[in-house]
Amino acid sequence: MSDLPPINSLVDLVLLDGEIHPSRVEGIDGKVYTVGAPLDYAAHAPKSGTALEVEWVADERRQAVDMRLKTVSGGKPPLWNLEVVSSVRTQSRRSFVRGGGGENADISRGEHKVTGRVIDLSEGGVRLRVTDDLFERGEHVDVLLKLDGERLSVRGSVLFVRRQPETASFDLIITYETPEAVSRTIRGYVLKREMEARRRLRESVMNA
Repeated sequence: MSDLPPINSLVDLVLLDGEIHPSRVEGIDGKVYTVGAPLDYAAHAPKSGTALEVEWVADERRQAVDMRLKTVSGGKPPLWNLEVVSSVRTQSRRSFVRGGGGENADISRGEHKVTGRVIDLSEGGVRLRVTDDLFERGEHVDVLLKLDGERLSVRGSVLFVRRQPETASFDLIITYETPEAVSRTIRGYVLKREMEARRRLRESVMNA
């Protein structure tokens, strides 16, 4: 268990709704980790057995592990006792967690505007497919992401354009830098989609 975060480590609690809540490791007892409850859940904790993901940074790499809520301890704030239920994994990314896919996004430059389909995205960039060849590598564009009812506007630059002859379309990679609030929203959305996919996979295996 030495690859898990030690006491006093700062961690992010990622719930199934995609919300990310900063916390800290307050105690460790074998596979049970005690963390501070998120403020939004101080009065009403999720039910026992609720799955969540715990993330932290170690050696400049973001680590993650799946945990399950066992019990809630009283106090101000309350404490959550979480049981480790998976091995530690390094997030598979260069800089950011990538995921999602299938969402709509509007890409515009001046008067030119197209709607594309997201292939995957992260808090640092998006890869999407469009039908019109309107953009060139290196130019600045505005992107409107539509994620579960959230509309996020970001300013980025085209990293590359690749033609897909079999579908008569074009793939764009657009990179951007976002303020922390927008980054957390995108990160939460991607992690939510990832956790939903893992849950569906577990359910399909159990029902096979």
